[in-house]
Amino acid sequence: MKKIIFIAILVIAFGTSLFGQSLLTENFDYPVGDSITMHGWTTYSGSGYPVYVVSPGLVYTNYPLSNIGNAARLGNFGQDYYKPFTAGVTEGTLYAAFMAKFDTVRTGDYFAAFLPSTSTSFYTCRIFVKDSLGGVSFGIGKTATSRVYSAPSFALNTTYLLIAKYSFESGTGDDSVKLYVFTSPVLPGTEPSTPTAGPDAGGSDATELGRFSVRQGTSTSSPNLIIDGIKVSTTWTGIITEVKSLFTVPDNFDMSQNYPNPFNPTTKIKFSLPQNGFVTLKVYNILGEEVNTLINGNYNSGVYETEFNAGNLSSGMYFYRINYFSTDGKSFSDTKKLILVK
Repeated sequence: MKKIIFIAILVIAFGTSLFGQSLLTENFDYPVGDSITMHGWTTYSGSGYPVYVVSPGLVYTNYPLSNIGNAARLGNFGQDYYKPFTAGVTEGTLYAAFMAKFDTVRTGDYFAAFLPSTSTSFYTCRIFVKDSLGGVSFGIGKTATSRVYSAPSFALNTTYLLIAKYSFESGTGDDSVKLYVFTSPVLPGTEPSTPTAGPDAGGSDATELGRFSVRQGTSTSSPNLIIDGIKVSTTWTGIITEVKSLFTVPDNFDMSQNYPNPFNPTTKIKFSLPQNGFVTLKVYNILGEEVNTLINGNYNSGVYETEFNAGNLSSGMYFYRINYFSTDGKSFSDTKKLILVK
């Protein structure tokens, strides 16, 4: 009886909300000493110090882009750069995540932001950092004149994971920005209810966003830092989850047993799609309550693998369920058990 009830709850819980797959992934997996303009970045403002690829890359436990390739160094009083990620996001939410390690912070300025796809001046979701009585404070600002800082509870020479969020709202002048800052190995499966800095909703709204920018300001206010593992997505799940394509086209739909199993705290799940379609992969506890959404979007035919990080969950039995709706109208689903042992 319990199993029947559980499956019923799973069916009720399954949804088809749009999923934002990664719009931009930048691991700086290029030769040391290269200018980032050699690899898809455009310089558009400032003069002096360029941004170069440096080694080693940054490491942050559980972040999908950790320890891949190299990194980039941002100084102060130098050139600014952007990399496009789409023709323009105009609704919903937009997230940008990256690892950063600061060796110097000063009076405070922004060093990363979003830009519209056709602008090099209308910065928004500006990410700030400053010295605060010997500690480090992070800030978020929607415009040049507004910003909200965190408490000075951070330190130099530590790799942090920063996730900035821009929310498009239906009214005028009511879009908001938030910033989350985490210390390894913390990486929540769902967006925390309270940001590290923000929200800030002051000033004009963006009409659309399509570029991620890194900025080197003045020698009196801007930081010196290493940045790595930049990822832009329209959902929190898209930021913290990586789905790898294994470049094969299967004959049938299939979802494999996770491996390893039992696991602590990460395990991998592989699934096969014979045709293009919409896929949802969710994890539930034994009560049928959803604890994580790993995948929720459109995928081409192929074999894929994703990693589930249960670092924020307690030991016990969980279930993962895939629902697949192919473009020819067919639907498939499967549910399997996984065991977390801490």
